[in-house]
Amino acid sequence: MTKSPMVSVVIPAYNAATTVGAAIDSCLRQHLRDLEVLVVDDGSTDATVDVVGSRLDDPRVRLIELGENRGVAAARNAALDAAAGTWIATLDADDWMTDDRLDVLVAAAVAAGADMVHDDELLVRDGETEPYSTLYRSSGLTLTEPRVIDLDLMIDCETGGRLAYRIGLAQPLLRRAFLEAHGIRYDERLRVGEDYLVYLDCVLAGARWIQVPTAHYAYVQRAGSATSGSQVRTIEGKLRVCEEVLARPALDASQRASLTRYRANLRSLLAYQRVVEPAKQRRPGAALRAAITNPRFLLRLGEQLPAVAKRRWAYHVRGDEHALDMLG
Repeated sequence: MTKSPMVSVVIPAYNAATTVGAAIDSCLRQHLRDLEVLVVDDGSTDATVDVVGSRLDDPRVRLIELGENRGVAAARNAALDAAAGTWIATLDADDWMTDDRLDVLVAAAVAAGADMVHDDELLVRDGETEPYSTLYRSSGLTLTEPRVIDLDLMIDCETGGRLAYRIGLAQPLLRRAFLEAHGIRYDERLRVGEDYLVYLDCVLAGARWIQVPTAHYAYVQRAGSATSGSQVRTIEGKLRVCEEVLARPALDASQRASLTRYRANLRSLLAYQRVVEPAKQRRPGAALRAAITNPRFLLRLGEQLPAVAKRRWAYHVRGDEHALDMLG
């Protein structure tokens, strides 16, 4: 019987011919050699399949072709169905990992008895190879030792509340047996927030989630990427997810209270972004109309001012371009 690998790295790829090779190569350079790399082509019309094919001489690399564009959730689910690893690591086709990442995360998860573990992210400008900052630093988060992520902390890290760090940008290592035991998969109806819903499902099912202080995942900032689009659409998607989760009868009272708070925070954040987004796009008329029709805006603006000032200082004084992306 063939031994199962320690980690299955899942890479969904759509028209990623210029970047997916570097993503795969970063997997093959891992100090942890006991892995498989599952690249799922999501109906690409460029040379993505050819680029992946050029790496198939390494038996650890496997190509799964969906045949049509079905979205990142469907691509990840196809890989989960084929995965054999003890752990699942997700990697976007335009990002890469440091050579020690999987070693560090597996060791941290085993030491803590965790079902999920994630790290800081190196922020890399498109066309460059050296990071200029990290997500923790851009968010003002100082972490010197691992900490546990629970439902309340997860919510505080995602709605621009008392914590600026956005945990929805994390790429956790996931214990595959936990996903299988609880029937957790990506919701293929979603084009935004599908990964956050998986993390939420895991936490609601009792997953132990650890966050480590060091950075090993390189997030490459590209125009037109999923994380660079409309914040309004992103928050609307998260609000729909929250409403659906709140409708589940199996939630206990504490979970329901936390998610109700999350929904209120999302509604407030949505009101704020419906004004701020057109203002950033230099559409003052649309911003003014949104401010008049969104009574939550002024309340949210008051809550946001300290964070806005801190981020603008980071942007203008420290030269941290990612700081303004984190606003909201």
